[in-house]
Amino acid sequence: MPLEKNYKSILWEYDLSKLNLDDDIVVERVLNLWKKDLTDLWIKQIGKKKVKELFIKNSKFLDKKSLNYWKIIFDLEKENLKENLKEDNRTMYEKLNTPIFTRSFR
Repeated sequence: MPLEKNYKSILWEYDLSKLNLDDDIVVERVLNLWKKDLTDLWIKQIGKKKVKELFIKNSKFLDKKSLNYWKIIFDLEKENLKENLKEDNRTMYEKLNTPIFTRSFR
């Protein structure tokens, strides 16, 4: 099912007709960017149980604050699902400002 035009603001560089609600990039952007109206719409469209599964699968791509927020929302601190989460433990600033490639000038 292609995405609605509402998602264009967070996925502006992608062709929405080629993306689905459960694609990794959609999950990452919706859970990281904190657009409440869009997040609520997405959860309503996909279902809270499926969102929880997608959150666990894509947890390594979330920044610390988002990861902590969604852990609280899904009550994962009390459940034994905590070990299934893949945490990167870097802030969004660190993720954005870490060079992808390194070059040696020897």
